[in-house]
Amino acid sequence: MYLIEIERNGVALAVVAPEEVLQGGDRLVFAGDTDAISDLLRINGIVPSTDGDHGQTFTERHPERRLVEAVVSPHCTAIGHAIRDARFRARYGAAVLAVARNGERIKGNLGSIILQAGDTLLLEARPAFVTRQRYNKDFLLINDLNTETPRHERAYIAWAILLTVITAVSFEVISMLNAALVGGGLMIITGCCSANQAERSLDLSVIITIASSFALGIALEKTGVAKYLAENIVNLSGGTPWLLLILTYIAISMLTEVITNNAAALLMLPIVLEITEKADLNNVPFVFAIMLAASASFATPLGYQTNMMVYGPGEYRFIDFLKVGIPMNIIAGVVAITVLLIGWPLTK
Repeated sequence: MYLIEIERNGVALAVVAPEEVLQGGDRLVFAGDTDAISDLLRINGIVPSTDGDHGQTFTERHPERRLVEAVVSPHCTAIGHAIRDARFRARYGAAVLAVARNGERIKGNLGSIILQAGDTLLLEARPAFVTRQRYNKDFLLINDLNTETPRHERAYIAWAILLTVITAVSFEVISMLNAALVGGGLMIITGCCSANQAERSLDLSVIITIASSFALGIALEKTGVAKYLAENIVNLSGGTPWLLLILTYIAISMLTEVITNNAAALLMLPIVLEITEKADLNNVPFVFAIMLAASASFATPLGYQTNMMVYGPGEYRFIDFLKVGIPMNIIAGVVAITVLLIGWPLTK
């Protein structure tokens, strides 16, 4: 076992450095093999905690701390070193509570475990660790275990709000934007989620990407690039509506493999609207084709975040994604186009 935290006068000293000097009355939190507890209690002056809140975890007593589950990436500088030798706490500002490899927990002295790529770590860290690792290549964050749990008892209220919002938009009682804002506000007011949960659900990188893509889409339209691409796709299809739908789907499917799906959809939207207007076609099936094709990014590790997450730990090669992803793209494309051709008229 080793010391990971000290509670002193109601203040938590997390991720304790080896140089920290102990004081009388300190409450010590250890991590390691529970079989070593008896050996720990043989040390003169250490006694079991008898405080009234002993039933609480240390993260419940101090909510500013976080339990984080993370996977060691192939780029982590601590690979090949024992946790103790890598000075894990000093380097990353997090304490290792447990290590799992190939789905099984590694028992024994935590400090002597030699880290390997793909190891799953249970860490105790400050919130800043979670923020840093979103932009770092050392770890892939699986879960922040201290996030608030879903409020299942209010699921029926959440469903009622969702269905009401969809119904209001469907009958054009309210605009999509206003309905989304009202629905989000009602979720917080009725207690279906907290304001903190709502705030954490906002992904800043996605918002920036969407905003930038809108600007780029407008630029494509203003500079005439959208019109140029639209004319070429129309000419290539020979004015045949069903062939035009297929070419549109293929173009977006190829684009989403090299940029994010949000960017691909927003970049192609003005082009597709230009195409349908030029050919005097119903734009609904074409917009649905954008939605479906942009989400079918299976053929490269670049197409979607989850592809990249498994790329390193799984030791995949680029060609592995092509072998599996291209057939999946074809199947998804055939099904999507078939449904669109059957379900919606292409001409006005």
